Order: sequence, then C-alpha cells, then structure tokens
Amino acid sequence: MGKVKERRSGREFILFPEHVVGRSTNSSLRLELPLVSSQHAVIRWTGAHWEARDLGSRNGTTVNGTRLVPGVSVPLGLGDVLHFGDSHQEWLLEDDGAPGNMIVPLDGGEPVMIEAGVLALPSPESPLVTIYSAADGQWHLEREDEPGVPLVSGQTFEAGSRSWRFSCATAAARTAVFDDVREVRSLHLSFSVSRDEEHVELRAEDSGRVHVLGSRTHNYLLLTLARERLKDATAGVSEGACGWMYMDVLMDGLDITATQLNIDVFRIRKQFAALDVVDPAQIVERRARTKQLRLGTPRVSILSL
Repeated sequence: MGKVKERRSGREFILFPEHVVGRSTNSSLRLELPLVSSQHAVIRWTGAHWEARDLGSRNGTTVNGTRLVPGVSVPLGLGDVLHFGDSHQEWLLEDDGAPGNMIVPLDGGEPVMIEAGVLALPSPESPLVTIYSAADGQWHLEREDEPGVPLVSGQTFEAGSRSWRFSCATAAARTAVFDDVREVRSLHLSFSVSRDEEHVELRAEDSGRVHVLGSRTHNYLLLTLARERLKDATAGVSEGACGWMYMDVLMDGLDITATQLNIDVFRIRKQFAALDVVDPAQIVERRARTKQLRLGTPRVSILSL
C-alpha cells in the first residue's frame, strides 16, 4: 500500500487515496512548519499510480528537486523525494502500491486496515460496530443488533470511546456480471451433526469447489439458523420472510448472551470472508428494527451422524 517516509526522523505514514498535506488540522499529513501552507499539496491515487499536486502554496512543492506548477499534477514513482515548502524536510515515496480500505482515528492514532471486507470495532472480542462491504461494492456500518447503514469515504463515526474516519480505496462498485464473482447466496452449506449435537462439521460448496470449514463452536449458531430456514421453506414461507429468528429466541435457545452472539456473528463473517465471496457479512443477515437474524443462503442440507 502507498506509504511516505520522512528521511531524517524515519516517520512513516500510510497514504489515503487522497492525502492532503498542510498545517491545517484537517490535513491527512499535518506539518506544523512555518514554510508549510494551511493546505499545501495533495498526494492522490489515480487508480494506476500516485501523483502529487501543489495547491497554490506560498513556498512551493518539489519532486526530485523540480518545483511543481500549482494545480498541475505530476506522477510519482517509488523512491521519489518530495519537499513541502521546507527544503530541509525530505519525504520519500517508500511504497507505491495501491491504497487499502481503512479507518483512521481522529485522535491521531495509527490507521486500521480493513482486511477481507470485514472489520469489528473496538475489537473482534467486543464487536460494537462492524464495517463490511456488500456485493455491489457499497460499504456499510452496523451497530450490534441494528442493520447496516451505508458508509461513504470520508464519513466519520463513533465506535466505543473513539471517533473514526472511513477511507475507501476505490469508489468503483463491484458488479455481479462476471463469472468469478461469488456471493453468499450462491453457497451451499452442508452440516454434519453428531448424535449428541456436540460436534457440528460444516462445508461450503459452490461451482464444484468445496471448502471444509471444520467444527467450531459458532457452527451451532449457523445450524440453528439453517434449521429455521428449512422449516420455513417446508411450510411454504416466501423467500423474503423465510428463516428469520428473533435475537432473544436465539440467545435463549443457545444459552448465550447478546455479547457472545455478536462475537459469534463476527467470527462467522470473518471465516466466510476467507472464501473469497464479495459479501461475507451477508452470511448472517440482520432485519431492520426487529432484532432478527437469518442465514444468508437458502441452500442448506443437514446430515445427522
């Protein structure tokens, strides 16, 4: 991912897709130096490479010693040296890779990368907020027992006791027109359940590919939701209404707390993110306002051993 490094101090900063440099508190790279303007320059990802542009600063921006014409973008390459007003502070483009999706704490801490399209805050052990991407590329923010709401790049939100800003690497939405794009609803889940129901083995199948997901504690939550799906389908319930279960019914049946339920939901979503589906969070869907959950695919089978 894109990264710049200050040569003298060794400080490193991960680059956002549009990284403003300046003295302003709103700057992505804040330089509190007298020769740096409030909004001095911007480093931007074009989709193919990084580029730099001076924003009309008083003391100018240089790339490899050449002063930039204000408002004119120039491409950057690995190892290029930038100066922002002050010629004594050199910045190197240390990594010219594409930017990643991330959240940035507004209190000045390190960015947190969003791996495989799912992230829990403040931690996987306390998933008060979940950020995830859907099949169409739209990002969502979900709070505990509430459904996800759209999340756009630059949007700020609260999670726990901290404020964050979401940074999206690309605005281009995914589409489901390509053969290699897979969604949760295309998966067939096969459960193998021991007679005493102490062990639940799970496999996910799609287009001839089989993923053995093993026996995990949270598989029983998926099994419970799968059974509700099958029961409703057998009774002729419509697809839109099929398989929904209230959270309190789930918690009572599984003898778990709301905290443990949310932890299990996140762990399930993270596990399915590794299967390369474009919408891993949809393996467990949430229904607006009613505090209901359901399995995200109707394609299930259950084998009792």
